[in-house]
Amino acid sequence: MPANSTSDQAAAAAAALAAIPPLDKMSLVAIWIETLLYGHIVMYLGAAYVLVGNGKRRGPALLVASTLLFALSTGHVAVSLRQLLQAFTNPAITSMPKGSSLYFLNQTDPLVFAGQALYLFNVLVQDLVLIWRLYAVFNSDWRVPILPLILEAINQVTALYSIVKFFHGTALEDPVLRKYGILSWSLHLIINIGVTAAIAGKIWWHGRRTVTVRGHNAYAGVAFTIMESGGLFAGATFVLYVFFINTATGTDALVGVNPVTQLATLSPLLIIARVGFGLTHSGGRSQLSSGRAAASHSEAVHVNITRSQVSDYPSGDLYPMQAVKSEAGIAA
Repeated sequence: MPANSTSDQAAAAAAALAAIPPLDKMSLVAIWIETLLYGHIVMYLGAAYVLVGNGKRRGPALLVASTLLFALSTGHVAVSLRQLLQAFTNPAITSMPKGSSLYFLNQTDPLVFAGQALYLFNVLVQDLVLIWRLYAVFNSDWRVPILPLILEAINQVTALYSIVKFFHGTALEDPVLRKYGILSWSLHLIINIGVTAAIAGKIWWHGRRTVTVRGHNAYAGVAFTIMESGGLFAGATFVLYVFFINTATGTDALVGVNPVTQLATLSPLLIIARVGFGLTHSGGRSQLSSGRAAASHSEAVHVNITRSQVSDYPSGDLYPMQAVKSEAGIAA
């Protein structure tokens, strides 16, 4: 009987090990992708040049936020590197069967908690920048950001509560924390998709009154650029949400947090750099060319071109979103 009991325990232990997903390989690949995305240091330098280039400071708050995002993403890369060293070089871990996978599964490890906390803080800063941009685009109307801020507060509280409980030993399968996790991911998606769409929609609507010679919406390129750049992070968050709700423990989503942390930094930097350097679909540079082409038409066309600026900084002095406002009338 004791022999049978020992055999049963060994079989149960073997089955439990076999049920553990290959978190070692998953984490290795995810962190490798994270290091590739950390190349956004180039994007940070470009955004910083846009904000402080030519000796003129445009929106110091946005520069501080961008620097903070970059610092948080740098800290997350450092934590990820330390995790790899622990998981694959520590003899106490590598000597155990599936020791590396068990290490990444252990939510009570301080490095795991630090990585998740850095992700949450990074997302918080990114979301606040997004909400602040919404506030500025809607003419600093204090009522506009109230709902997004409430949703963001609920999102952060539930997410932070969950990782703290995990750090203190609560199982990943805990049904209450699973509900909190689904709520947090859902709110995160609502905030990112809803606020980004509202900003782009407001800019596009404003651009309907600013038409080029060819009849194009002067701000449509900026609106599409914001949707595209913001869509990177929103799309990645949606993938994590799907991973979380389709696994019993949500480990796939937790591993995927590594590269997505870098996207949380890349998304706002990409908007600043693309708009600041005029790299939009049909930004001010291309529309200025349209005006010149129309002015050289064989028919007598009077073109009144004025440079206008869209800013997402309340004072109006952030970074230029160049556009051209044209009024054309054919002379008799």
